[in-house]
Amino acid sequence: MDLKLNPAQKVAVFMSLLTLSLLISPAHAVDWTEVGDAGQLLGTAQEPTGDGRLRNIYGTISTTNDVDLYKLYISNPTTFSAAVNSTSGDLDSALVLFNEGGYALYGNDDAMLGTRDAGLPAGNVHGPQAPGWYHLAVIPLGTPPVSGIGFTPDHYMFPNVSAPYTQILTATGPGGASPLTGWAPVDNLAINEEYRLRLSGVEVSPVPEPETYAMLLAGLGLIGTMVRRRKDFINQ
Repeated sequence: MDLKLNPAQKVAVFMSLLTLSLLISPAHAVDWTEVGDAGQLLGTAQEPTGDGRLRNIYGTISTTNDVDLYKLYISNPTTFSAAVNSTSGDLDSALVLFNEGGYALYGNDDAMLGTRDAGLPAGNVHGPQAPGWYHLAVIPLGTPPVSGIGFTPDHYMFPNVSAPYTQILTATGPGGASPLTGWAPVDNLAINEEYRLRLSGVEVSPVPEPETYAMLLAGLGLIGTMVRRRKDFINQ
């Protein structure tokens, strides 16, 4: 039996192996810059893409009602952490992590005394417990997440706290047992503050075009056919 490949088959196998090597190539650290304005709800959250470990997200809070919500894949929950700082100097921020269904896990206003920057520490008992999709919100101070239909304090997902505001908050507010539906509005003032969101334990992957998957599957199918034919030939 002649098991030689014709030129077209050789090209198909080569392109399949090349595509596979690109998809499993070594990962690199990725920096993401907010595209337009990240959405505020689960269905409009912005998902960073790239290839490897997501290191930083750079974005802008344009008004006091502007919340940036990102959809992230946390690959290593034990090392996950997030910290935001104002690169323009005046943003008073908060951070909240939600699970894939929109239930709040933990949040923070001030990571340390004397700062206005928020942080979510690694290894916290209220943090992510398994790899998967989560949502991380960068919030201007005074815009609490709410659940249900309404924006009054009886819909707040987190409790009111007092100084020093460095507590790690959990969803023990009146609306904490339900998923995110919105953010309590405040005076809509322009602030246009830029931030850097530093992350660990988060991975991003490229989104291959459908044609890429088709090429990979075609080549792998051809390789499988070759293997079966060779096995049948040997067993004859």
